[in-house]
Amino acid sequence: MPIVESKFKSVLALCSLFAVVGCGDADPVETETAGDDDEQAARMQIGLAKQVRGLAAQQGMTAMPDAPEIRAELVELGQALAFDKELSGNRDMSCMTCHHPALATDDDLNLSIGVGGTGLGQSRTHPRDIFIPRNAPPLFNLHDLDTMFWDGRVRLHDGKMDSPAREHLTQEMVDVFEFGAVAAQAMFPVTSRAEMRGAIGENDLAMVQDSDFTAIWAALMGRLGQLPEYVAMFEAAYPGTSFEDMSFAHAANAIAAFEIAGFVANDTPWDEMLRGDDMAMSAAALRGAKNFLTDGGCSSCHSGSSFTDEQFHNTALPQFGPGKNNGATLTDDWGRYNKTDDPGDFYRFRSAPLRNIELTAPYGHAGQFAELEDFVRHYLDPVASLTSWDSSQIHPALQSTVVPNQDAVLRHLSPLLEDPSFEAQRVDDMMEFMSALTDPNSLDLLHTIPASVPSGLPISDDIQVVPENRAGALPIELALPGSLFREYQFQTPEMCDGGGTINVEFDRNANKVVIDGTITGLPYRPSVCYEWYPGNDFNSYPDCVEDGRWQMWIVPRMFNKLTTFYYDGVSGELLGSEFDALELPPTAFPLELPSVQMFCTDFFESNPGTLKAKVHFEYDYDAMLDMLGSAGAIFSLLPRNIYDPDSLDTYYTQGGLPASEAISFDDFIDQNAEGRGPMSIAMSYEPFPKPDYLKARDNLMLGFGGFWPNPHPLDSPLFDPPVECGTSFQWPEPGVGFEPTPVP
Repeated sequence: MPIVESKFKSVLALCSLFAVVGCGDADPVETETAGDDDEQAARMQIGLAKQVRGLAAQQGMTAMPDAPEIRAELVELGQALAFDKELSGNRDMSCMTCHHPALATDDDLNLSIGVGGTGLGQSRTHPRDIFIPRNAPPLFNLHDLDTMFWDGRVRLHDGKMDSPAREHLTQEMVDVFEFGAVAAQAMFPVTSRAEMRGAIGENDLAMVQDSDFTAIWAALMGRLGQLPEYVAMFEAAYPGTSFEDMSFAHAANAIAAFEIAGFVANDTPWDEMLRGDDMAMSAAALRGAKNFLTDGGCSSCHSGSSFTDEQFHNTALPQFGPGKNNGATLTDDWGRYNKTDDPGDFYRFRSAPLRNIELTAPYGHAGQFAELEDFVRHYLDPVASLTSWDSSQIHPALQSTVVPNQDAVLRHLSPLLEDPSFEAQRVDDMMEFMSALTDPNSLDLLHTIPASVPSGLPISDDIQVVPENRAGALPIELALPGSLFREYQFQTPEMCDGGGTINVEFDRNANKVVIDGTITGLPYRPSVCYEWYPGNDFNSYPDCVEDGRWQMWIVPRMFNKLTTFYYDGVSGELLGSEFDALELPPTAFPLELPSVQMFCTDFFESNPGTLKAKVHFEYDYDAMLDMLGSAGAIFSLLPRNIYDPDSLDTYYTQGGLPASEAISFDDFIDQNAEGRGPMSIAMSYEPFPKPDYLKARDNLMLGFGGFWPNPHPLDSPLFDPPVECGTSFQWPEPGVGFEPTPVP
């Protein structure tokens, strides 16, 4: 029932208690009977309202409190920043593009479309159908929340602020925040390449390393500081503080101020009922509320004033879209697990607040349900709903991306849903209750949109910005260790103080990539032998290398390329990949699994006197080929037997890949923009001349290595070496010292 109709019916029922209505020549007996019925219905409604109010009180649920009083200058600054595309790398996105007031502070899309898109809401498109992995949540009543994002990666608890920025979010910045986690949340969309910052080489913000939040925020403040109107607005919003002494925390705090002041939703029929108005909600809505608070079990997760416990639950929702680089397809989304590494958090997402829920379709962390009633019905039988979910309700470009992960999702289903008690005959009442959570003041939020912003950029989102080029230089610091798995790690004494910087200069318009740099402390033609043989049927290695040479391996695709591997369905044994010359038995079956694609430079070596080496290599931007003219090699770490998935082994393609598989530097840039891994440079010590079996791949004897972007130490895939620097070593045999990522 629409909210207005619900309130009118409640008013009529109340009036019937106190007014005598003339009905012409109507039968007096009929009129009296009708009045008795209305009076009885009203008494029942009053009793039900008191009962629901009591149940809410028992569960600590109160009317939504007012937002705090916020100084007008801070709100005005936040409004300008929220709508200003100056905060995006290519100046084509604002915060409000995905949280627009005309669309009830979300974007009406299953998955948002960020950088490179044009249009607003359901009319927004991207020329390459690129989506952000999750649904854009609405902005109502943020003053009541301490946990931001679907995976809770920004969270205020026990007086501490958790965030992806770790030490980059300093205590000095946190002290600026007047609105807790809401202010911290506004620090992060501007750092996301897909959401706002743009791809490497497209703009100044995009050239900063992903993990260097401090530099990104400083660059944004540098942009704003070039606009005198913003400097004046910042100093008015923070009296007594010079703009030069401010950080992006001041900008984020202002954005939070605007969101909190502009999108309060606390004048709903539910709030009126909790404040004592027995007739604010219809009888059906009250029945729905009672079921919500009791037998339906809904308030187990949707509690508090905002109807969220701010905890994380697996509610059996399907997965589609680009995902978060999880699973065999790299398109799964393991939710909270990605932040905690706790297997108990697989597929768990934050309980969504329910205020204004009927205004904020589609529903779910990926917008899985187009209609609210369908999402409500999902909880009648979550298992059946997941297995029969209809993908035609999502964006056409996303329908082919549905991940076949239902079994894994159901293995981790929230215990609260294993025996659902919600009943089908109560859906209509539940929908009435959902309607009673709508604030009429939220139906028109156009007054929150400014006429202009200080940058002078357009407020509208109907202009597509296409960067003219992708060009720049990426410095990669070489250090130790740079090896994993079964590899031999060079760590000679002179290497401990050695290293260097490799500059990767790229220019798409010029079709050129240049690898240039100087390396120090590089051993000259050492003699070395493996402690134990690291090979297998797919890899052959020499026992020792004497009088060898160095090669550098460029790895623009690190476990973000899907390669088809074949296994025997009977024995489970690995047969090879799509790039091997295979005669497949009838029992063979394919699996797409993550792999690395890399290619080598020509040989080089250090000066025997100085142990320094200068390197310079050039490649075509569009097709980066190795010294043999091949596209390099495929490496993967995968089960040798599919029936023993924890027994991992190394795999290499034998011989070079065809030139048609050559990496474009855009491959790295686009994968990085989607959050799918860095580019790596690693050095290997090779027999000279190389035998044919090693011609397009590396010998597993590695020296210096590095990444761009450089991962945070806590996220680094490199293990701590088992020896002090200065001692070369070979990593332990398989199964010793290596723990694979759990499988959901």
